[in-house]
Amino acid sequence: MIAHVERQWLERIQEQVLFRYELPVDSFQAIEDGWMWVSEESVTPIDVRRIDDLVGALETQGAELRLMDDLVSLRDVWETTLHASGIRLRNAKDWPSELT
Repeated sequence: MIAHVERQWLERIQEQVLFRYELPVDSFQAIEDGWMWVSEESVTPIDVRRIDDLVGALETQGAELRLMDDLVSLRDVWETTLHASGIRLRNAKDWPSELT
């Protein structure tokens, strides 16, 4: 997996703490996106892990973090057959408002 991040966000990412929740899978169902699963009932986490070094955790999982000045050059990726996820792109530098 490759994760693209605007260079201006790197320091904030490095300063944050993330909590990873492991959930029981029995009640979850895939939705149309194919990468997202939902449960219509409440679930209790099996495990919760604190991640103090998100960049290091990504590397440990084999993900490559690529820093970019902006993400606008990637906007055409969403028009291809590649699976791309863009979370909070409205916060990206110069991201066109019609694409959010």
